[in-house]
Amino acid sequence: MKGGTGGRPGNCGHRSGWAQARGEARCNDCGTRRFTDYGAVRPPELAPTATPSPHRAHRADRAAARHVARIVRRGIRWGTSGVRTPRWAAPV
Repeated sequence: MKGGTGGRPGNCGHRSGWAQARGEARCNDCGTRRFTDYGAVRPPELAPTATPSPHRAHRADRAAARHVARIVRRGIRWGTSGVRTPRWAAPV
């Protein structure tokens, strides 16, 4: 092995073939491991939906509206890091 197990493989193209063993494959030249026997990480059934109570949904809507109003009032441009924009430079 040129690169050593778990090390940087360097410029190995993995052309010499792969040794297969217990759910993994190893490059014969550099020792790079690829895991082959794993399933998708998903539960067997769909996850339960999280539905907020009407009270919490209303509070979240009001908080979002307050946030938007604050952005508009301060003249902060959408999609920026929060840097204040002078009124003359604010988009119309």
